[in-house]
Amino acid sequence: MSSSHPEKPSQNPTVSYPEVILSNPEAALSSSRSSPASSSSSSLYPSLDMPKDAVAENLFPESEDSIPGSTGGTGPSSSSERVLVRVPGAIVHLIEPENSVQLASGALSVVALEQDGNVVAVLARVSGDGEDEIQWPLARDEPAVKLDGAHYFFTLRVPSSGGEPGEFELLNYGLTIAAKGQEGLLLELDRVLEQYSCFSVQKVKKMEGWEMMAQDTSPEELESEKEKRKKVAENSGAYWTTLAPNVEDYSGRVARLIASGSGQLIRGILWCGDVTVDRLKWGNEFLSRRLRQGETSEISPATMRRIK
Repeated sequence: MSSSHPEKPSQNPTVSYPEVILSNPEAALSSSRSSPASSSSSSLYPSLDMPKDAVAENLFPESEDSIPGSTGGTGPSSSSERVLVRVPGAIVHLIEPENSVQLASGALSVVALEQDGNVVAVLARVSGDGEDEIQWPLARDEPAVKLDGAHYFFTLRVPSSGGEPGEFELLNYGLTIAAKGQEGLLLELDRVLEQYSCFSVQKVKKMEGWEMMAQDTSPEELESEKEKRKKVAENSGAYWTTLAPNVEDYSGRVARLIASGSGQLIRGILWCGDVTVDRLKWGNEFLSRRLRQGETSEISPATMRRIK
């Protein structure tokens, strides 16, 4: 005798949907009987009945507290940036033998990047009110050298562009600080560099007092007196151009020691503190050219690439 009721879908062999087997039917029934509000609040997915604006706002919760069921212990790790020391009145140059180029001016900040309370990286950063900002990492196997009360230089190894894998080139950053009235801050800077870089203090001989202009200038004067700021910047550019061969020689020695696995010895590496007469003559000519009214100096393509 034929039945008057249609066959159940589970008995139709042509149905392509798999049969769902419930291991706990009572739990499914209880959840289906719960109110729509309570079920939607426990889900990360927006309801189809939510307004479009609400959907957009809830796609990415702002904090882990807004994620249902999340706890502080299982959420993402926290990261922060802490300023270790800040010294105003800084100018940074890319040291080049033919023409050291000013990259930025403003306040020098040494900042620690922390994750869950642990320091993962330390950066030196020079930035002013404008868009000129530069930063570079500090490391225990990279030298930071203090030459006098107003000048420091830092060496950074970067992968060589267009070279073989594993090859690198050296970038040397010359830092000039308007040191007048900042003796205490500079001592604090030395302490931070001692802790987070391969820091040493060297002496430059026969520089004819070039370092005195920056030492006799305060950050306030550098900021407010346009003509003095220009003279300090030009003087420091000539200073670093004159010292470029000495800096490059020192940096090259350090790089070779690091490559040979003797990085722990680089504090004792010989610094050639004497500036040759020919180099001093070159520096004086370079400075006089830079100070001429309307004089513009060309930057070589190699220097432009290094700046980038």
